[in-house]
Amino acid sequence: MTKAGKSLIRRRASATDVYIIGGGIGALAASVYLIRDAHVPGKNIHILETLPVAGGSLDGAGDARCGYMIRGGRMLNIPTYECFQDMISAVPSIEFDDIDMEREFLNFNDEFKTHSRARLVNADGSKVDVTRMGFSTSDRLEMEKLILVDSEKSLGAKRIDEVFSKHFFETNFWLMWQTTFAFQPWSSAAELRRYMLRFMHEFPRIHTLAGVARTAFNQYDSVVRPIEQWLAAHGVQISFNTTVTDVNFAVDKSGNKVADKIVCTVQGGKERVINVRPTDIVLMTNGCMTDNSNEADTDTVAKYNRDSNPPSFDLWRRIARGRPEFGNPEVFCGRPDESMWMSFTTTINNNPDVLGYIQKFTTNHPGGGALVTFRESAWRLSIVVARQPHFKNQPADTNIFWGYSLNMFVDGDYVKKPMYKCTGREIMTELMGHLHVPKKQQSDMMRGVICRTSIMPYINSQFQPRRAGDRPDVNPHGYENFAFVSQFAEQPDDVVFTMEYSVRAAQRAVYYLMGIDKDLTPINKHQYSPRTLLKSFLKLHS
Repeated sequence: MTKAGKSLIRRRASATDVYIIGGGIGALAASVYLIRDAHVPGKNIHILETLPVAGGSLDGAGDARCGYMIRGGRMLNIPTYECFQDMISAVPSIEFDDIDMEREFLNFNDEFKTHSRARLVNADGSKVDVTRMGFSTSDRLEMEKLILVDSEKSLGAKRIDEVFSKHFFETNFWLMWQTTFAFQPWSSAAELRRYMLRFMHEFPRIHTLAGVARTAFNQYDSVVRPIEQWLAAHGVQISFNTTVTDVNFAVDKSGNKVADKIVCTVQGGKERVINVRPTDIVLMTNGCMTDNSNEADTDTVAKYNRDSNPPSFDLWRRIARGRPEFGNPEVFCGRPDESMWMSFTTTINNNPDVLGYIQKFTTNHPGGGALVTFRESAWRLSIVVARQPHFKNQPADTNIFWGYSLNMFVDGDYVKKPMYKCTGREIMTELMGHLHVPKKQQSDMMRGVICRTSIMPYINSQFQPRRAGDRPDVNPHGYENFAFVSQFAEQPDDVVFTMEYSVRAAQRAVYYLMGIDKDLTPINKHQYSPRTLLKSFLKLHS
């Protein structure tokens, strides 16, 4: 068991004010831990959020008339999301009486299982035999070498394509692993290694994604809304349309480094300065994977915003100047062409043919399958159909599905332009080509269809090759009332691009700053299980 340690500043819960910069899952989780474990009154917790809605990148909005939108969906895994499950066990379900969110989540996944029957699809529409990973002897040796690296530091900022040869990127394994987790060949080799260790128990069933867990609805409706309602009932204050532009630091009379001022802009452009005491706490979301995202619809094109000053990263840059202990944000936000990809959410009104066609093509009912990746797609196109309804307000005659692509700058196979320059209609045309919908049926297939798109320049930024110190520690050394709770704060052994990572950062920050004498939720070390090691070895050699 591991403890977070204790801040040098002792705090009384009732006299501590907490200011949380950003309203994403890290902020919500920190608020839960502050109330449940630190016994801080909810009225003392203040969340400062730029958007008009909580949840950050965990979004889900829209309606049948204008179309629904999910920029992305975080994969869940029951044996691996230990901290997330611990956190939601504190929050009551808003769907069922007398159970908490964790029990609702577990019950749903007991009832609805994932088993993909069409994980990879060939260009001719046939299903790839994904029981075989396609490794060569060289691939196996390279994978074993990466996993057995004695220290992550020795990998430094190496890219995946610097530790694997060309053939590896042609294997079934790479196509499935890449599209499940959204890696690129130029992503961090150290991050890939962490994923291979953290999800080693999923390696033997990566071809069916049977280990994927889901929420009953999209993650805004199923995760954000119940937590936000519980926090509101406890008096937590969320200031929407509030952008933090600076945090000032000082040294208190005891010699501790502390945040002492927060500067923010509120709705209407008025500046507000919040004075912070050493006995107060500031938690900051440094960097945001959906900074500068832009949306469009069926007949418009989303803007690729390559602005060099994305808001969340810009704030991180400002406070990190002259403070190497706050990391190096430029590593993560300096190359948007490498971290950008595009997603689309398709809403289908009163046209059962679309989902029926996909169901027949995949032989999976909605919610029973997982990602379907078109193996030879130039865009590296994937789609997934969730159990319907996927939104609380979704009418009975409306269905939705989600998709994304990883190759942004090449022409499509059926639409001869890069995806990021395409309308939603053109993306649907490309998809229907890969589904082998006859051209004479495509106009009928588009009846009642709304396709909303989103370009996210920094969505993969947390996977950028990095060195030790590029991510600041959750609790930076010497700072006694300030911590980072985000995908860009360092936590040994855990993996970014997961809700689990932000929730664990929140727990670590709260336990340290509030001096909570309680073990941090442990990480399951599946790589040390003899059963898991045997199954993985057999799959590696399949």
